[in-house]
Amino acid sequence: MQRNIHGPMGILLVSKDPKSLEESKTKARMLVSSKLILLGLWFLTTTHGGDCPVKCKCTSLDKGALKVDCSFGNLDSFPSFPEETEELLLQENKLTTIPAGAFDNLINLKKLNLTSNPLHCDCNIWYLIMWLSDEDMEVDSGIKCVSPSSLHGKPLSQLTGNQIGFCSRHTRFCSDFLFNDAFLYIFLFLLLSLMILCLRTFKKIKFNIKVSDNNTDFRWHRNSKADFLRRRSYSYWKNYE
Repeated sequence: MQRNIHGPMGILLVSKDPKSLEESKTKARMLVSSKLILLGLWFLTTTHGGDCPVKCKCTSLDKGALKVDCSFGNLDSFPSFPEETEELLLQENKLTTIPAGAFDNLINLKKLNLTSNPLHCDCNIWYLIMWLSDEDMEVDSGIKCVSPSSLHGKPLSQLTGNQIGFCSRHTRFCSDFLFNDAFLYIFLFLLLSLMILCLRTFKKIKFNIKVSDNNTDFRWHRNSKADFLRRRSYSYWKNYE
């Protein structure tokens, strides 16, 4: 005898026969396991572990790439993103600036949306302008300045250096390194020359002292021998007389 049991996983045919009952339990376990596996696979395809920023949704694309959607996330600071990010959606947030180096690790980025953010266009915006001009990617053209008031509504792509004003950049150019290296080499050369001069002077002084001692000893021995011969000759002539 069999009866139907309606459960959350479907309809199972259960028999009062112990053997049939055990088979039904096995089938139920297999069904539950398969659905849990499918649920886990779906979760893996819609998230990317702990690399996905808070308030963002990461979705896997082809060949391990990621689509990171942080739109309408009320973000007021720029988070870090996985290196596999290929599409980045940041529209409708509260980002006022993009810190220098924020996109440097996103070498696979092909699409960016930064529209509807209250960007403040001062010297700090130069990183974003230069980065967008160097990269070949799909960028929404609606990225605009909100402040200062003189640049309100100005598209970032039309911004010029004269409009931003004077910026004191801390960028170090190749000429700076060459100048520093040249100064270091000159300093080392002068130091080495001074050491050689000191060694030569010290050696010369020591040599002069040694020569002077030898000359003194030589003169003393020579004078002593002459005096001895003179005294001996005088004694000889005195005895002869």
